[in-house]
Amino acid sequence: MENIKNNMQPNENSKIAAGVILVGIGIALLLRNMGMLLPNWLFTWPIILIIIGIYTGIKHNFKNNSWIILIAIGGFFLVDKFIPGLRLEPYFWPILIIGIGLVYILKPKGSSWRKFGINNKISDKWDNIDLKPNSSMSDSSVENNDQFTASSVFSGVNKKIISKNFQRGKITAVFGGADIDMSQCDINETAFIFMEVAFGGVKLVVPPNWVVTNEITGIFHGIEDKRYNNTAVDSSKVLVLKGSCTFGGIEIKSY
Repeated sequence: MENIKNNMQPNENSKIAAGVILVGIGIALLLRNMGMLLPNWLFTWPIILIIIGIYTGIKHNFKNNSWIILIAIGGFFLVDKFIPGLRLEPYFWPILIIGIGLVYILKPKGSSWRKFGINNKISDKWDNIDLKPNSSMSDSSVENNDQFTASSVFSGVNKKIISKNFQRGKITAVFGGADIDMSQCDINETAFIFMEVAFGGVKLVVPPNWVVTNEITGIFHGIEDKRYNNTAVDSSKVLVLKGSCTFGGIEIKSY
């Protein structure tokens, strides 16, 4: 069984950044233990978030938004340490929810798969193909299309995909869950699923012999491949997962 893979390898800059961060933390702790007066906020959890955000940005060449989110959250709570009497903590969740909503409202439209990092040959083939909205208004449906969309916002959605030539799909789960059963599905060469998960979860059931490649970025998220495979992996059937996951989880299973 070939476990879920992540193609995003750490670059040399990330190793240097990790070393600099560790040296800086060590110096700060040494100075504090030597009795030198240092600001109390320097040893709080918002600073840890900011440091992780900086490291994440360097590691991925600042190509995703997870580092911005981490630094923003850390900075938000760090303001309370600088301004006595100011309490921003009660406003954190309302502002975060509003921010997520604005992102989805203002997000530019477009179906170009180049922005997802898909190679030119495939994106040229699919650039002019739009993912059609679900024909069924039900939260549970069976589809035989080569592409699908599943959207769950403060709700749940269940879909069973039985296409024998699946190409691509899009799953959105915001404060909700999506259960996608592709156990009776088949693909030729490479297929893609783009996910946008925020405070939600996705369960994806796929055949055990597929190769699943993880290219999803995010923060405070988990992606777990729970498939049990007693058959040989078919390297000609590759499912690539792309997108982002924030405060959520993605589970991959097989029957």
